[in-house]
Amino acid sequence: MRTRLKTGALLGAVAMGVTVFAASPASAATDSWTRTCNGVKTQYDAYSSRTLVYTQKAGSSCAGHAWVRVKTNGTWKSWLHNPSKATISNSTGNYQGSQHKGCETCTVYTL
Repeated sequence: MRTRLKTGALLGAVAMGVTVFAASPASAATDSWTRTCNGVKTQYDAYSSRTLVYTQKAGSSCAGHAWVRVKTNGTWKSWLHNPSKATISNSTGNYQGSQHKGCETCTVYTL
C-alpha cells in the first residue's frame, strides 16, 4: 500500500526531522602584561581568535617590538614583529593558538 503526501506535508515532515547544527564561533582570548624600561612601564596587549591574532604595545618607553606567532596544523609558525603592533590574520579560521611577547628574548605568553 502506498501513501501519498501532499508536498506541504512532506516538507513539514522533513523539516521536523532534520536538525541543523551551526558551529558556534570560537571565543577570543586576551591577555596583557607590563615591562619596565628606564623606570617607566610599557603595557602590551594580546588578542587571539581563530582568524586574528595580535600583540600591541601601548607606550614607548621600552625599545622592544611587539611579537606574535600562530599555531596551525599542529605547528608553531615563525615569529612576526613590529615596533607597535604585530598582526596576523586569515579568513579560514584555522588558528589553533597564538604566542605573544614584548621583545625578542622576553617571556612568551600563550593564548
